[in-house]
Amino acid sequence: MASTRISTFLVPLSCLTDKYGASVLHSVGRSLFSSTPTRNNEVTMQSTKVLYKANSAKAVFPRSLLAFTTMHTGYWSWYLLDFMPALKESALDPASIDFTVGYLGLGLSVFMSFGSMLYPKSLVSEISRNDSDGTLEVKTFTLPFVLTSKSTKYQIGDLVFDSPNDVTKILTLHHGKISGYHGHLALHAEGKFNNLLLNIKENSEEEIVDNQTLLKCLTPGQTKSILVEKVSKAKVDTEKEKSLKIKKKRGAVLRRKPK
Repeated sequence: MASTRISTFLVPLSCLTDKYGASVLHSVGRSLFSSTPTRNNEVTMQSTKVLYKANSAKAVFPRSLLAFTTMHTGYWSWYLLDFMPALKESALDPASIDFTVGYLGLGLSVFMSFGSMLYPKSLVSEISRNDSDGTLEVKTFTLPFVLTSKSTKYQIGDLVFDSPNDVTKILTLHHGKISGYHGHLALHAEGKFNNLLLNIKENSEEEIVDNQTLLKCLTPGQTKSILVEKVSKAKVDTEKEKSLKIKKKRGAVLRRKPK
């Protein structure tokens, strides 16, 4: 009975395929499985604007550092737990074998490994702005293969430059261009015990997609105050220069007058 029902279902399906071809099945499958997710993905992509995106070369150094420190820790672990005990057993005077070097080497290697694991998780891979809810979406790198992580959302004001001096340098020395600053810019992220790091190099101008929006989002309330201080300082310097010029002119006139 069951075989009869299956055969009665397959016969019209085969006829449908023979008559209209595979395009009918393809259209049916597309309408059933891909219509809603595609629309949702398109809306998400349109509402998210990339402000900064690090190139793939930024992951090479932390990946190499993590591999080196892992091998380094493995070596000192073998040295302390396997080599030194075997050396002590075969020594004529076991008391002369000192484990201090092994402990120091293992301690240093563990400390370096901790730093190499913390660095990629703090290094910023991408910063985007979600226009639908007005938040910043930040991606870093994951362990152990140093790949791009999932995005973490921060409200505007919860992710800012940690040092006001860095903001001052960007605005005054580099005329508001973040790419002019070479080095690591520390970002204070609300809810994290360590700062995020924005690695800026000479070729970072291509990585910063929207400099003005990125600077505005990472310096809420700071940019305006620093610019006001800069303008007021410039006015004071201009007034000083004018007063010095006036004094020089008066002195020159007094020297020209006959006695």
